[in-house]
Amino acid sequence: MEKRVLIAGASGFIGSHVVKALSERGYEPVLISRNPEKLKEKFPEFPVFSVSEIERTFSLKPFAVVNAVGILKEEGSTYEEVHVRFTERLVELSKKYGVKKFVQISALGTSPEEKSRYFKTKWKAEEIVRKSGIPYAILRPSIVLGEGQKLYEDLRKLSRFLPVLGAPKMKVQPVRVEKVVDAVLKAVECQITGTVELCGDEVVTIAELFRRVLKEMGIRRPVVEVPKFLLFPLAVLKIGGLDMEQYRMIKDNTCGGKNWKS
Repeated sequence: MEKRVLIAGASGFIGSHVVKALSERGYEPVLISRNPEKLKEKFPEFPVFSVSEIERTFSLKPFAVVNAVGILKEEGSTYEEVHVRFTERLVELSKKYGVKKFVQISALGTSPEEKSRYFKTKWKAEEIVRKSGIPYAILRPSIVLGEGQKLYEDLRKLSRFLPVLGAPKMKVQPVRVEKVVDAVLKAVECQITGTVELCGDEVVTIAELFRRVLKEMGIRRPVVEVPKFLLFPLAVLKIGGLDMEQYRMIKDNTCGGKNWKS
């Protein structure tokens, strides 16, 4: 069995779960991160490289690449740099070094017509992978839940000083990180090819999701659903962590009948 798998974005929420799962399955993860020192502390048993050492990483001859790199907000790096340019570089080196499978973790809701630059650049990255000539799998999860998910920490922080929490009016189909990881493993092993969507079994409002997460953490706070148009002034003024890009991303995010069943 070919064992060496390169994971880009290994320090992130999904990436770190993928590293553990691949290791438990008998693979040999090779890790790339923008925070290599932090990653070395978390996974001291695996080779870790910074983004600037990317070609050196490929010299270890991974047979598969998993790209879990992504940002929700532009803080120091742009969507174009992280989603598009980095994917281009990964694909270029994958072709040069003979990678046999490329797994791209994208996002549910991406399309070329999107006004959101987050979703638009995710689509561009998908197109780079699709046109690469490398056997690929593109995974599009809805909001992913599990240990280490940023939503939990965000709600915990907000609940410390807000008596009532607001949630944008939209529907999601949250998927557990375990299902996403299982899809990655099956993609690496060529049981999944092409583009697939990943969702849980239940469609809920964001407000209901917030209530469930708060309850899980033992925090009692009322959650009020807020129509999107009422959030526009906050986005323009960049209040409460909301900006126009985040505002454009407020939309229903569900799989419908296209959900991949594990």
